[in-house]
Amino acid sequence: MPLETQRLEDTTGGEALDDQILPKGAILQNRYEILRILGTGGMGFVYLARDLNFAKAQRLCAIKEMISTTHDPTFRRLSLSNFEREANTLASIEHPAIVKIYDYFTEGNRSYLVMQYVQGKNLEEIVNELDTGEFLSEERVLKWGIQICDILHYLHTSETPIVYRDLKPPNLILKKERDGTERIILIDFGIAKAFQEGQKGTMMGTEGYSPPEQYRGIASPQGDVYALGATLHHILTKRDPKLEPPFTFHEALPRQFNPEISELTEQVIMKALSYEAKDRFASAAEMKAALQNALAAKKRGGQPPAFSPAASPPTRQASVPTAVLAPDARPPGDNTAPHG
Repeated sequence: MPLETQRLEDTTGGEALDDQILPKGAILQNRYEILRILGTGGMGFVYLARDLNFAKAQRLCAIKEMISTTHDPTFRRLSLSNFEREANTLASIEHPAIVKIYDYFTEGNRSYLVMQYVQGKNLEEIVNELDTGEFLSEERVLKWGIQICDILHYLHTSETPIVYRDLKPPNLILKKERDGTERIILIDFGIAKAFQEGQKGTMMGTEGYSPPEQYRGIASPQGDVYALGATLHHILTKRDPKLEPPFTFHEALPRQFNPEISELTEQVIMKALSYEAKDRFASAAEMKAALQNALAAKKRGGQPPAFSPAASPPTRQASVPTAVLAPDARPPGDNTAPHG
């Protein structure tokens, strides 16, 4: 279950935290045996572990760690709050394409989240392994996009609507099922947030994938739609938006980088990437319908007339209040946005 790799820094002195890595064979809570490191998260490591409660079977799990090294009590409380939020968010979710949580606990200055271990590569790794001039199949990517729309629709229309806020290729794992089909699994809810009226938040997300309004503290389903558009643009063109000037997708039509992409698919992606939220798809369900239309056209080998937003089928749209950024929000150009 790979996560986005980054160097961990000690917030008190800037020293690397490599000396705090749990060794192979370490046991947490007299139950979880550490096998190896899978990657790094925002404030700690992610380990592959074995659940010793299952003595006659090898039950593997992923353990996400958050190390708090700061002496600032306010920052420490915020970090623990972010961690507990992730645990409780995941615990409330029941969906086959969203990683499951089994347990969470704190030991000293470390907190741990025990999750389902998902075998597979994330979409960014898959793209990075492509040869020069090689692109992913459009039909394959459209099928992934349809699955992601289903996940987002579930989150956005749940009893307590959830805006994910950090959709991007590294947070999407491709899992191969026993029957050979592919399933996209959403991981890492470090910054997912269930907003309540009047609640304030901080700017969280990843530059290149986060929509403009997220920098102003507005989080809504249309923000996740934008991030899905950026994700599809990335994996179809191999153009990483983190490396480009913010909000310049209108200058980078997908077919400029991958001429094999159909015009209809390009139109769907660019509508999702509209600068103004009101110009995007009204919901993940509406975007799913557009992707299904593009996929059907691709399979037929022809192009139907370009879709019209007014012709899209009506869908139920979650009512998700917005939030206002705290003063420490990072503006475009600073791609070190905090990650829970």
